[in-house]
Amino acid sequence: MRIAGFFILLFGAALARAEVVLLSENHSPALLALAEGVSTALGKPVRQVHSQSQIKEQDLVIIAGDSMVRNWDGNQKSIAVWSRREAIEANRSNIDSAVFSEPPLQRQLDLTRLLFPDSRVAITVSAEVPTWVAVEINQLQGDDFEVFTNKPEESLNRTLKAALANHDVLLGTLDRGVYNPSTIKNILITAYRQNIPLIGPHQAYIRAGAIATTYSSLADTVKRLVELIEADVLPPPGYNPYFSVTMNEQVARSLDILLPSDTSELTSQLR
Repeated sequence: MRIAGFFILLFGAALARAEVVLLSENHSPALLALAEGVSTALGKPVRQVHSQSQIKEQDLVIIAGDSMVRNWDGNQKSIAVWSRREAIEANRSNIDSAVFSEPPLQRQLDLTRLLFPDSRVAITVSAEVPTWVAVEINQLQGDDFEVFTNKPEESLNRTLKAALANHDVLLGTLDRGVYNPSTIKNILITAYRQNIPLIGPHQAYIRAGAIATTYSSLADTVKRLVELIEADVLPPPGYNPYFSVTMNEQVARSLDILLPSDTSELTSQLR
């Protein structure tokens, strides 16, 4: 046990001493802010690069963006960030750790219950639902929700109408077979015609017309990244424990729904 502890301490010290590199496709303002935030918190520079050939053997690498995450094959310790879950899962064997950008489904269901107590919740997935989405659905706690599968021989609209028939809220998932840019308008129109709100799978859906979701800000992401970098051992990919609630007041007014005024109180109840 003492020997194991010694190596954990040694590994943790190596992580702390390693130079931190941000690997990304570009120098967008958001990525610059991410690098600056991590640099300030750690008290040392974060070098930005756009190619694996620019990375040293002992660097600790923050990999940002779907393309970089999918193509990563380096031996350096790595943390994926600001990438879709499917990109991380597709290259899981080469990624040491990650901060998922999207929120966990259980948290989203808990938010739904806070906003709409005693409501019946509908969850719609495709026949080819991603494994991690199916796992999270199977782990959901409670009996106030029902899952509807969009079978290949059925239109999404037909499945949606069946799901909404006896339910009060639609809970979105990260199943892109159902929720994607080409389907979201139809989903929202179908739901709102029946005065049923959508809890968005992630923050982008708030702009599209979802009524609420949880999300992790830049500051939340920096905070979690710094924790991982300073950890004795990099943990497996996981969700960010730091987040906030955001709501679409315009949609709420359109549906004649009164939302809580204090999102910080909702956030604290979900933690």
